[in-house]
Amino acid sequence: MRLVLSDIRMRASMWWWTFLCAVVGAACSAGSVIAMFTAVSASRAAGDARMVSASIALGGNIVFFTVLAAVGVVASTVGLTLTSQRRDHALWAILGIPRERIKSILRTELVVLGVAAGALAVPLAPLVAGAALDQWTTKGLDLHGATAGFQVWHIGVSALSGVVPCLLGGWGVTRRAARTPEMRAFRDFSDPPARPGVARGVLALCLLAGVLGMWIPGLGFELEGGVEQRTAFAFAGDLFLICLLLLMGPWVITPLMRFWTAIVPLRGVAWHLAVQACRTRAARSVTTVLPFALSLSFVGLFMVMANVMPGSTAALDDVLVVLGWVFVVSWVGGLAVIALVGRERTRDSALVTVAGARPGVVTRSTVYEGVIYAGTAVIFGAFTLAVTSATLAAGARTSVVRVLDGLPWTTLGLLAGVTLGTTCLALALQAARVSRTVAARALRS
Repeated sequence: MRLVLSDIRMRASMWWWTFLCAVVGAACSAGSVIAMFTAVSASRAAGDARMVSASIALGGNIVFFTVLAAVGVVASTVGLTLTSQRRDHALWAILGIPRERIKSILRTELVVLGVAAGALAVPLAPLVAGAALDQWTTKGLDLHGATAGFQVWHIGVSALSGVVPCLLGGWGVTRRAARTPEMRAFRDFSDPPARPGVARGVLALCLLAGVLGMWIPGLGFELEGGVEQRTAFAFAGDLFLICLLLLMGPWVITPLMRFWTAIVPLRGVAWHLAVQACRTRAARSVTTVLPFALSLSFVGLFMVMANVMPGSTAALDDVLVVLGWVFVVSWVGGLAVIALVGRERTRDSALVTVAGARPGVVTRSTVYEGVIYAGTAVIFGAFTLAVTSATLAAGARTSVVRVLDGLPWTTLGLLAGVTLGTTCLALALQAARVSRTVAARALRS
């Protein structure tokens, strides 16, 4: 335990951003669960069966999407943090620490990180739940005065929300850290190639079965429930598809990023450096793109669904009722990853500067990285929007043109612009800090 705490303390600047992401994810996940059970309990106490059903339906959707986003974003951030320390773990093996001991140390660090995140989420989760209940009340739900007061079971929910994503994200990385030959960890400059693993492969097959199992009845049969039931099946299939694509991010996002950057006509040195940096640091790129791609694809799916279902609206405030905490977790996760790899990016920029590049080139290449990350997320969102529009239109027995024509394109464009502005601004601030760093000192540290 002494080595665990010492390593966390020595790597505090790196673990801080992962810890922040874990705290936000745990608070939003636990707060959503607390809000749903609080609303259900208040409605049952008032004898309002209709509101009980409405609270379960709305709260269940919010919990599902928030927990899914938190697990995906926190797990990918934890995995990137451990992957970036692979040389330190190789040094432990060289110094004589048994490989199984290395694995147990790293997993203990993850438990400590998750428990600490869950502990900080305990006072934050009721605040999230209170904000969610106020939001539901504003939208017209009569929750019979439900308030999110503290209860003992909130501690367990917060602890699980903190520990589970950390362990899921680091389980495979810790196993690889105990198996990777020491010299390979020191020799490899680029990120190690991603491997699907048994657990990821099984989950991917389950999601693929879910896609086919929902699409076949939703798109190919006349169901008793009519349009609503067919559209619900198509919606579930699209949701499984988005989860599958995000789960297989290294094999989906990386080729997508390579494809669209290859056809861009820019040929400047700064653009070339940015493209090569994103391709070489593939794990960093995928982890940065994933939170923004997740939020944009979920928003597109909900807006298409609202446009197809009769009597529904696709306004942004309606979507935020379900996906508001998803946005919080995703944006915090994306910014945390950008800050997390700041030291690594500083060393890369120092190498380019020592090789003779001018400071303006290094700064522009860093900002171009933000353009590449945002562009990949937007293109991914556009692809999932096209697929969901086609499938939901088929389920609703309407034309794709009609579905696309009814979408709030101004809102979607605004979200894409916010994504671009967020990544570029964050990396521009990082580039400004790097420009004041002495290259020799950065390479020595």
